[in-house]
Amino acid sequence: MITPRSQRINRTNNSRRKFSFLRFLFFLISMAFAAVLVYVLFFSPFLEITSIEVNSNDYVENNLILDKINSQISGKYFDTIKKNNLLLVRTGKIKKDIQAEFRIIREIRIKREFPSKLVVNIVERKPQMVFCSTENCFMLDENGEAYDNYFLSEENDKNDFIILLDESSKKINLGEIVLEKKYMEYVQGIKGELSARLEMEVENNFRVVSLISKDIRVKTKEGPEIYFNENINLEKEIEMLKVVLENKIEKNQRQDLEYVDLRIDNKIYYKFRDGTPSQIAKDAVTANSTTQTTAPTSLTENKDKKKKD
Repeated sequence: MITPRSQRINRTNNSRRKFSFLRFLFFLISMAFAAVLVYVLFFSPFLEITSIEVNSNDYVENNLILDKINSQISGKYFDTIKKNNLLLVRTGKIKKDIQAEFRIIREIRIKREFPSKLVVNIVERKPQMVFCSTENCFMLDENGEAYDNYFLSEENDKNDFIILLDESSKKINLGEIVLEKKYMEYVQGIKGELSARLEMEVENNFRVVSLISKDIRVKTKEGPEIYFNENINLEKEIEMLKVVLENKIEKNQRQDLEYVDLRIDNKIYYKFRDGTPSQIAKDAVTANSTTQTTAPTSLTENKDKKKKD
């Protein structure tokens, strides 16, 4: 005869066996799920990178960037897990390698798009001009930072960058802010204003004796060198030059000019190659009016005057 106590013990044992079985079944299911998950995430082709999109790059070609990325995601970790797994791709290492190779790239943002795509957004520097000092040349970006070495060559000359030569031999290092943005805009404005308002072409090689002085010397293809200074309004300097060239210097005489100096406010100094003393134009131009320059333009005018006398 089964007593009530025995019945309770049997029910308890049955419950324990049932709980143990359910726990074991849950364990098996969990292990199976984990195995499937590990397989899907790390071993199946589901998360393998099959597409790479590169955006916003104007100077660095897509194939060069793709080559750097593919070199990072090819092969396997521990000869087991493929490196081109979307979850395991080392985006930080990719960014570092690309920026080390292409210094014109300021910033890289890499985004994972499931299940198999990388989107690479690039922010490039904007090269503005070349700065040369102590026989070394550097490319400057829009902030005036020297971000890369620049080698003077016929091929690079086709880029039509202004090359600013600092004759004071100031030492420059990569990553250094060399020129202020305002100063660069002034230098670039010289070339544009001479071309647009006076139809004068200039050589790309500009000279500066010292950055502190703010003086800039520009060689024109017609012959004379023109001296500018950032402390004087560029528009006013161009207008002063225009007045002198139109009223005092014949067009066929420009090739005989050695220089035109615009560095002093409301005065112009210019000199011919034949030794003619420097000429002076006082109060040549103001914002809304112009006055005539003083002194004869050349020695020829002096000779003609003596003959008439």
